[in-house]
Amino acid sequence: MNKQNYKILIVDDESDILESLKKNLVLEGYRVETTEDSQEALERIKNDKFHIVLTDIVMPKMDGIELLREIKSYDALAQVIMMTGYSTMDKTIKSLESGANDYILKPFKSVEYVISIINLSIDKLERWRESIRGIVKDV
Repeated sequence: MNKQNYKILIVDDESDILESLKKNLVLEGYRVETTEDSQEALERIKNDKFHIVLTDIVMPKMDGIELLREIKSYDALAQVIMMTGYSTMDKTIKSLESGANDYILKPFKSVEYVISIINLSIDKLERWRESIRGIVKDV
């Protein structure tokens, strides 16, 4: 897997989290963009391809679950990972029902843990690509 082939967008209204995650994901080899604004994130998603989106749930203007639904309406294959420090069973279920790929509680166990979740999402995309190649080859 060539991590440079994958683009990640991180959406969180906490700049410390954005900076820390971006720094560590860039060191891992990913292409990473960040924003503190969910509406700006949606505009970027409409205009560019992001394979992975990490988004906080509790944000001003548009919450993460609403953003998730909008992302899925533009790009059903985008892997959206929800992050929150204020989890409830209702938010977890709504996120998963709306198409979230995974759900991470803040504060994170470690940055390595977040990277492992992202890598699992990339593995899923790689499996889908292989399946599609096989289907197209058979046609």
